[in-house]
Amino acid sequence: MIYFLVPAAGAFSICEFVNEVRPALADRFRIIHYENLFAQNQFHIGTYVLAGLDQLGPTMRQLVCSLHEQLTAVAGVRVLNHPQRSLQRFDLLNKLYELRRNDFRAVRAGDDFTKLRYPVFVRGERSHEGALSPLLDSPRQVEEAIGRAVVQGRPFSDLLVVEFCPTANDEGLYRKYGAFIVGKKIVARHINQGMHWMTKWADAKFTKELMLAERDYVFNNPHEAQLAEIFRIANIDYGRIDYALKNGRVQTWEINLNATINRGPGPPTSAGFPAEIQAIRNETKGYFFDRFQEAWQAIDTPASLESVVTLNFDQVAIKAATAESMVNGRFLAGMKAIVRPIKPVVEPLANPLLRGITSLMKSRAKS
Repeated sequence: MIYFLVPAAGAFSICEFVNEVRPALADRFRIIHYENLFAQNQFHIGTYVLAGLDQLGPTMRQLVCSLHEQLTAVAGVRVLNHPQRSLQRFDLLNKLYELRRNDFRAVRAGDDFTKLRYPVFVRGERSHEGALSPLLDSPRQVEEAIGRAVVQGRPFSDLLVVEFCPTANDEGLYRKYGAFIVGKKIVARHINQGMHWMTKWADAKFTKELMLAERDYVFNNPHEAQLAEIFRIANIDYGRIDYALKNGRVQTWEINLNATINRGPGPPTSAGFPAEIQAIRNETKGYFFDRFQEAWQAIDTPASLESVVTLNFDQVAIKAATAESMVNGRFLAGMKAIVRPIKPVVEPLANPLLRGITSLMKSRAKS
């Protein structure tokens, strides 16, 4: 049995995969929300996947550390991802830079970003929507971008300043690759391609040439050896790596511990792909989902519902973690509600004021 632990707000992707794309796996999966995890103290023998660790508050993370420690001491239990040792975005980027696996580095918004190689951009450490700024050519522009992100409701402590790494080909096209790891199995997923340096699915150029290249990538998994080493460095057993190639070397953008898996093969989507392109996409997606299912089956532990272990947790910490989750949810919802009507006022704020906000936040962070 596989127990997939995930924040409630991020459970939609694994639920879609198990219930709609590969329903044959439904009997082998139990999806558990972290928010409900500690309402029990009895756990079955099985394989536990700790997904979405970057979305946990500090108290919940401590509880998950205790869970990990107790589960791994039980014979027959397997746990994927470590709540402390699995590297998250900031630590991963700088570890790969230190090992010369990446050609770029990142610093926190409160640290010295004047010595970075420009241009740079601002992004969140725990969010997955990409860059929060255009490319920036000076520390002055970075201060303005950080200030703008803060007044739009972004936590200052979550902001990173990242060096730009050019990976476009001779035609100016950027390609972003994505591949999953499940246990020790690496499964190539997709390629996105576009003219903008921040490549997203919605902006990708779905040409026949790209679809054929994507099929070749998914079927042949050409970067498997490099990716296996990066996942080993990151100490990550489940997640999706997003990366590009520069001179044949993998440049890692992030490893998402609860990435969108996407739907399986089906009829043409609202994008209106020609039938020939849709057929190639369906073939590629079908191959991916077959390999993805095999990877899950390989880590599955035979069901043993009679084998139950009792674990002990700090009851005070459980109450604090529950309150922490509720407060964070209310805070984010409240910030969105506050910022939405004042966005037209906030966004054109004078640049000196935005720089002043950054300076104030940096001072507060150091005090």
